[in-house]
Amino acid sequence: MEVLPRNCPWAIEHFLDGLGIRGETTVKVNGLEETLETALASRQLPEHRAHLVGLHAQALVDAMVPLAMREYSIASIAADGVLELIVRQEQHSDGTLGIGSGWLTEHAPVGGSISLRVRRNSGFHLPNQPVPMILLGNGTGLAGLRSLLKARIADGQQRQWLLFGERNREHDFLCRTELEEWLINGDLARLDLAFSRDQAEKIYVQDRLRESADELKKWLADGAVIYICGSLQGMASGVDLALHDILGAEEVERLIEQGRYRRDVY
Repeated sequence: MEVLPRNCPWAIEHFLDGLGIRGETTVKVNGLEETLETALASRQLPEHRAHLVGLHAQALVDAMVPLAMREYSIASIAADGVLELIVRQEQHSDGTLGIGSGWLTEHAPVGGSISLRVRRNSGFHLPNQPVPMILLGNGTGLAGLRSLLKARIADGQQRQWLLFGERNREHDFLCRTELEEWLINGDLARLDLAFSRDQAEKIYVQDRLRESADELKKWLADGAVIYICGSLQGMASGVDLALHDILGAEEVERLIEQGRYRRDVY
């Protein structure tokens, strides 16, 4: 899902302070009239404003660059009747929030509107056949894996193996109740967890994969498809290295060619 975030009212008020322009001033954006503060909500607000001093409201808006869309993996399926995301709130050193995560987790009003569009992710669809699935992810990457799992479970499939990593079990075990229920009910065949900061020696998803190398080979021999969703640096690259060490470069390349090694990483 591509979301168009908005600046919070406080940031806009702070930006206009000292420019001598009222936020209620009317401007035109794409031929439509709206207030300056509404227009600035969807614009990048530069930290340095000296070059903007003296501009009237319309010229100010025309000089601003629109905010870029933020992408989030959808964590739900159409049958749920709602669109769900897993968003980590980004906090900067000065206490301010990231534009995208701050908008979705803090500033967007309950019951308000969010500008978005759904984009096809053709490389991360379910396999055409009911083959086993091995899903690996960390942090908010669980979102893309959760939607695949929900679709498979709704279809009555149970040969799913999830390897998930985060920092602390107590605070970062995302969707814990749901995942544990799936495991108990048999909708998940295996659930391997890696909480990196719960012990002196850090343990990651790729470490759990290495520990289960023999099981990995058995699942792949049964036609399993591998899905990876999460951070490119660290997790995804670490899993890729582990796969090369366990299977060899030729086998990994064969999995890619067969469409049995799929990644949605960022």
